[in-house]
Amino acid sequence: MIRHKPRTPLLLAAVLSLCTALTACSTSDPGTGEEGTEEETEVHVSLFWVEREIRVRTLDRMLVENDQEEVLENSTGSQEILFDTRILQETEDGYVVELDKDEWRDEEVLHLGELDGALANAVDFNEVTWCGETVTGEEFVDDYMEEFWETLDNHEEYTASIIDYVDCGDGRP
Repeated sequence: MIRHKPRTPLLLAAVLSLCTALTACSTSDPGTGEEGTEEETEVHVSLFWVEREIRVRTLDRMLVENDQEEVLENSTGSQEILFDTRILQETEDGYVVELDKDEWRDEEVLHLGELDGALANAVDFNEVTWCGETVTGEEFVDDYMEEFWETLDNHEEYTASIIDYVDCGDGRP
């Protein structure tokens, strides 16, 4: 029997090289949408950040305007994640949404996609009743994204736009 010296398969070596290259190009903080170092002046606002912001603020308003128990009941499959991450909290006065992302415990999810999915479930299966004609949360969020995605320059402008939009304004900061 001839013994061969063990070799790393070529495919494995190629995959590891690719992973190393991709890791070197990743953003510094995937949750904020900001890329690079502090010295860089250009800030990238990600699609996911904007969708997360509009969904969080819409859910907050849903809990104020609608029956809270009904909103939670319609939020199938997302309640546990929203409570675990402290986005959704129970207080003496009912349920509230934590708008300060620094207070979220996003380490409770494997990746932000789980959090985004939970927010989408919570918003999509409830209705926006406070801005005239009643629409689904999904339609409300989609209308904002169609109108404003890639039209503003930074997080502050998007936040101001979203706050105005959720308050039944035109969304123009």
